[in-house]
Amino acid sequence: MANWKINCMEDRYPGLWHTWFREQIVAVGWPPSEFGLHTQKERHDWSVARRYLLQMSPGDKVVVQLKNWRVGRVGTVLDKQIEDSEWKPSVPSQEGDAGEMGRRVQVRWDLSTGRLTPDFVVELPPEARPNPRIWRLTLSQVPDTAFKAMETAFHDERNWVSLVPGFASERALSEYISALPHLLEDGLVPYPSASARELVFPDRTRLDVLLLDRNGDVVIVECKQGAPTLQNLEQLRGYMRNAEKLRTGLKIGKNIRGILVHGGHES
Repeated sequence: MANWKINCMEDRYPGLWHTWFREQIVAVGWPPSEFGLHTQKERHDWSVARRYLLQMSPGDKVVVQLKNWRVGRVGTVLDKQIEDSEWKPSVPSQEGDAGEMGRRVQVRWDLSTGRLTPDFVVELPPEARPNPRIWRLTLSQVPDTAFKAMETAFHDERNWVSLVPGFASERALSEYISALPHLLEDGLVPYPSASARELVFPDRTRLDVLLLDRNGDVVIVECKQGAPTLQNLEQLRGYMRNAEKLRTGLKIGKNIRGILVHGGHES
């Protein structure tokens, strides 16, 4: 059995990875009107992809490449629909063209790790990144050792990240919880003092969300985009210690507890 890497051109065709995930396929382009599968054509990239497509077999493994050293899932090859007559674009046709990414390989995704959604993918740590020459090709064969390193990365929760751009995701989550705290826990309400909600501690840190529960206890909520880490927990505990020092003077509730809201792997 062989191991493969296939590039998902999500930056050119937004939503392509979601389509592949939903339909359990990977695919390449080169439409049959210009590039016949069994006809030699003088174009290096097609020649390489064509050779590898013909070599792929049921039982092989394939990993989906996304940009910035991220990978979608590992899949097991089930079947191929790569013949010229089987062209079925995973990027719909426009203005009468043949569409894109229509030479399909049917796969079964490994869903034993991570969330059951295409919105979370793995960002490969440096030690799990294969040779850049492998990464540059649309479709390439991956040595066993390099592929095993990528598979190992899937089992580390710290490597799971959101595909949603990170520029405002944590801020948006904080704002959402501030507006609808009862969805986080029944009985939670925004802390009644606006000045306390904007509290900046003496060390210049600022908590994400300050709430009050049904027992009159203060609840500090810290929001993180990725999988939780010990550093995140220490940060939350630091906020709780800082708030405890100020609790009496600010009259901010009976007791203080914390909630860490995070993305990443579900355990």
